[in-house]
Amino acid sequence: MTQTPSTYRRLLTAAALLGLSLSVAACTNTVNEPAATTPAPTAPTASSPTAAPTPSETTHANASDDPAKVELALEAAKIMTTWDPNKDFNRTEAEKRARKLMTDERAKQVIAPQRPATGEEWLNAAAKKATSKPSVKVMTEHHEKDSIAVKTTWQWVTKGGESWAGEESTTFFFTFTDKAPYKIRDYTAE
Repeated sequence: MTQTPSTYRRLLTAAALLGLSLSVAACTNTVNEPAATTPAPTAPTASSPTAAPTPSETTHANASDDPAKVELALEAAKIMTTWDPNKDFNRTEAEKRARKLMTDERAKQVIAPQRPATGEEWLNAAAKKATSKPSVKVMTEHHEKDSIAVKTTWQWVTKGGESWAGEESTTFFFTFTDKAPYKIRDYTAE
């Protein structure tokens, strides 16, 4: 059977499309594959007692699914936004207080600037001898697998009970060490 140039081009085009289809299918085939099965856990015997894993020892798909990581992120955000302008030279003093929750490497990176905090909100709080009282909340719309976002707002409160809202908010993004007890591996603030 003799092939004309037109037939030959059609065969080449069909072969190329088939190859492309197989390549795309190979890249997306994981969606259609059954999930890997893990053997069913065996019941502990009297000779091999095992304790149930704590929530922080179990594997979680997202950092925000691990209660221990969420608690750590909320605690750190609260510490980092609790200020006493009459004692704290600047806002970084609060971050320095949270170093105990960080890895040694990350804690060493918390360095206060040489200049004092200024700004109307800070100076007003200092004049009234107010302290910040933060409210912290996990940002559920943040979907980064390995991090937790925490939004903080605060009230300034005097010993006499006067209070007013802080003029800003801060959102922290925390990442963590892999094993419990967790430490903050890194964070940024916006």
